[in-house]
Amino acid sequence: MNLRILKKLSKRAAPYLPLLGDNREQFLPEAGDNYHGIFIRARKHWERCPSVHTDCMRQGEYVIKPKGRAGTRWPFVKVYPPSHPWHGTVMVGAMSGYYEPEWDEECAWAALATLVRYHFYDWDDDGPISTRRIRTPRDVFRAADDMLAERLAA
Repeated sequence: MNLRILKKLSKRAAPYLPLLGDNREQFLPEAGDNYHGIFIRARKHWERCPSVHTDCMRQGEYVIKPKGRAGTRWPFVKVYPPSHPWHGTVMVGAMSGYYEPEWDEECAWAALATLVRYHFYDWDDDGPISTRRIRTPRDVFRAADDMLAERLAA
C-alpha cells in the first residue's frame, strides 16, 4: 500500500464509520501535523534523508550506502516509512483519557478495518479466532456491507 491508495481507501471508508457506530470527528489532515498510523510497505515511497551517521533513530528506519558515491559529503542515506498522510486523506479522531486526555487519531481506512476485524472475532480460551476471512480491502468492504445489513435487519 502507498499513500495514494491509503487516501482512496480512506475516502471510501469514511461514510461507513458513522453508520457502524464510530462517531468520532472526521477531518482532513494538515500538512505534517497528523499521523495516519499505518505502516507503508512500498519502499519506493519511503522518505529519504542524507546523513553522515550510521545509527538509526526512528522505528523502521535503516541506513543505505548509495553505490558510486564515495567521497561525497553525504555518504549515507537514511530511509524510513512516511508517517504523515497526503492532503485529502480522511482522518478520524477524538479526545481519549481521563486525567490527562490526549488527541487520538487514525485514518478512516484503519478505523474501518479495525472495526470490521473485531466484529468478526470470536474469543476462545486460546485467544481470538477469526470467524471470517478478511485479507484484502475488498473483504473489508464486503464485511462492512454485511454488518450494515445486520443493523438494518435488526
